[in-house]
Amino acid sequence: MDTSCLRYIPNGITVLRLILVLPIAFSIVEKNYIAAFLLFAISGFSDGLDGFIARRYGWVSAFGKLIDPLADKLMMMTTTLTLGLLGHFPVMLMVLIIVKDLTILSGVFPYTTLAGFPKIQPNFLGKCTTAAQIFLLVSVLLNLAFPGTLPEPFFIVFFWIVAIMTSFDGAIYLWIWTLRLVDDPRWKDST
Repeated sequence: MDTSCLRYIPNGITVLRLILVLPIAFSIVEKNYIAAFLLFAISGFSDGLDGFIARRYGWVSAFGKLIDPLADKLMMMTTTLTLGLLGHFPVMLMVLIIVKDLTILSGVFPYTTLAGFPKIQPNFLGKCTTAAQIFLLVSVLLNLAFPGTLPEPFFIVFFWIVAIMTSFDGAIYLWIWTLRLVDDPRWKDST
C-alpha cells in the first residue's frame, strides 16, 4: 500500500483550520456562541495536531511552514476582530492584537522577497503571548456560550495581562527582525 499521500495530512489539517475561520466568525455574528466555542476549540486543537504530526513523521513542507502561521494569524485576527466589533472584547486590545499581527505578516513577506524564506522561530515571549491570547479568546467564547462561567474581574485582569504581553512581544519581534534584516548579507549587498 502506498502511504506517500499520508505526508499531506498536516497540510490538510492546516487547510481545515483556514476553512474554519469564516464559520467561527459567522457563528459569533449569529450569536451561536456554543458553535463558535466548539469550532474555535477544534481549530486550536488542530494547530497542535498538525505540527505534532509533521514533526513526528518528518512531513514538514515549505507549504506548511508558510500556511500554518498564516492560518493561525487569520484565525486569531478574525475571531478577535469579530468579538471586538460586536462589543465582546475591548476595542483597544483588539486594535493592539490586529496591528501587531498585521505588522508581523507585513514584515515576513518583504523579508522573504529581499532575503529568501526566513527562518521563523518564535521566541519564548511570543509563544506565551499567543497562548495567552488563545486562552483569552477561548475564555470569552466560553463565557458567551455559558454566561457567568467566569467572573468579570478575571476578564479585567486578563485583558491587561494580554495587552502588556502583546505590546512587549510586538516590540521584541520588530527589534529582532529589523536586526536580522540589517545584518543579512543579501540585504547589505543590495543597498
